[in-house]
Amino acid sequence: IRLKAEQEAAIDFFYAVMQRNKDRGMVVSYDSGVDVRQDFTDNPEKLADALRKVKPGGGTSLADAVSLAVSEKLAKEAEDRRRVPIIIGDGEDNSSERTIDDAVDMAQKHNVTIYTISTNSSAYFGTNSQARNDKNLKQFADDTGGFPFFPPKMEDMALNFVDIGTELRSQYTIAYRPTKPDDGTFRKIRIEVAGFKDYKV
Repeated sequence: IRLKAEQEAAIDFFYAVMQRNKDRGMVVSYDSGVDVRQDFTDNPEKLADALRKVKPGGGTSLADAVSLAVSEKLAKEAEDRRRVPIIIGDGEDNSSERTIDDAVDMAQKHNVTIYTISTNSSAYFGTNSQARNDKNLKQFADDTGGFPFFPPKMEDMALNFVDIGTELRSQYTIAYRPTKPDDGTFRKIRIEVAGFKDYKV
């Protein structure tokens, strides 16, 4: 039941947000391994069909799945479009070859913004493993400029997808060109919104 609810919420997102000939999506599943269920396409029917074929498996290779989604290979296939992976899961990782930090570093390097939607049951909130898994989901989102969602009920997941879709359609890009040559290091930039103390950029 939980998996079906997750699938249908994601499918509704594809139909509501994707625009033909403009947006493209893909479906990647992860358990003990990582599988590309549907390559990049602007056809929501193909994405929906791929999602409905995903079955529960053993193990979780979360970091490996994210590493694939943010990889340089996929960056070239995305044709320099903005990439926004949405992770649906409990945040556990027990099968990956890469670490969570490795995957976050790759996402930052390729300017990928990650959103996460937790599937954790409220019955396990407060446990050590739950706190660790929640931290993984929060790290992926916070460190890449996305947002982590922790819906209290599975029915709320659809609303999380609506929030993501609304945010993606109302974002602006601010560019910064350093005066010094690019030496491969990060620079700290502070942006303030004049007249709006409660807003954070």
